Amino acid sequence: MVEALAAVLGFLTVVMGALAVLSFRGGDRELSERIRALREREERLAEVEARLRRPASRLPVLRDLLKGGWADQTSLSLQRADLKLRPGEYLLMRLLFGGLLLLIPVVATGGGTLGFVVGVPLGIAGFVAPALWVLLRKRRRLGALERQLPELLSLLSSSLRSGFGMQQGMDAAARQIESPMRDELQGFLLDTNLGAAADAALRNMVERTGSYDLDMVVTAILIQRLTGGNLAEILDNVGETMRERERIRGEIRSLTAQQRLTGTILSVYPAVLAGIFFLINPKWMSVLFTDGVGQVLLGIGLFLQFLGFMTIRRILDIPI
Repeated sequence: MVEALAAVLGFLTVVMGALAVLSFRGGDRELSERIRALREREERLAEVEARLRRPASRLPVLRDLLKGGWADQTSLSLQRADLKLRPGEYLLMRLLFGGLLLLIPVVATGGGTLGFVVGVPLGIAGFVAPALWVLLRKRRRLGALERQLPELLSLLSSSLRSGFGMQQGMDAAARQIESPMRDELQGFLLDTNLGAAADAALRNMVERTGSYDLDMVVTAILIQRLTGGNLAEILDNVGETMRERERIRGEIRSLTAQQRLTGTILSVYPAVLAGIFFLINPKWMSVLFTDGVGQVLLGIGLFLQFLGFMTIRRILDIPI
C-alpha cells in the first residue's frame, strides 16, 4: 500500500516537473516573441522619424524663413484679413505675380534695355501689390469689426441684466450679430469649449483681431473679473465712449475730405500729364526711359511723388 502511494506521488511529481519545464519554455518563447515585436516596432518608428526629419524643401533658406518669425506674423496678418492662405502660398503668389510682371515687358521688347527699365518697377509693384491688398482687407475687416463693437456691448449688457453669464451672453450675441464679429465670438466660444479659460480666450480674440477698441473692452472685462462691480454698467459706459469716438471720427473725415481729395489729385496728375505728353511726342518722353540721366530723374521724381503722397496721408491721419 505504501509502495503504491509512493509510486503515485512519484508519478505526479514527474508530471508536475515536466509541465513546469514546458510552461517555462513556453513563457520564455512568448517573452522572446514580444521582445522581437517591440524591437521591430522601434525600428519602424526610427525609420518614420528619420523620414520626418528629412528636409521637406530643397531650399533651406526658404524653409528657415517660413519657420521663423516672418511666417508667424504673416499667418496672423492673413488671419486678420480673413484669408485662408498659408504663409508659403502667400509668398509664392507674391513671387509669381512679381516675376510675371517683370517678364512681360522684357519679353515684349526682346530683352532690350527699355524692357528691363519698365519691367523692374513693374516686378517690384507686382511683389508689393498682394501685401497692399492684404493690408487693405485687414483694415476693412478691422473697421467693420470696430463698428460692430457698440452693438456687441449692448447685446452683452442686455444678456447680463437678464441673468445670463458672460459665456452665455457671448453665445447669444454670436447668434444675433453679423460677421466679422460673429466669427470672432465663435472663435472665443470654441476656445472655451475646448477647455481654455475665459480670460485666455478673450486675450486670444484680441490677438486675432488686433483691435485697439476690442482691447479696451477686454481690459475692462478682465479688471471687473478681478475687482468686481456691475459689468453691465461698465459695458454700457464703454459702448457710449466708443459711439462718441465714432462720431468724432466722422466729423474729422467730413472736415478733411477736401484735403484728402487735393492730396489724391496732386499724387495722380503728374502721371496723367506724363501719359498725355508721351502720346503727344513719344520721342521726347522716351528719353526718360532710354537715357541714363533721364532714368535717374525719373526715379527721383517717382520717389518724391510717393514721399509727398505719404506725407499728406500722414498729416490727415488724425488719431482719436
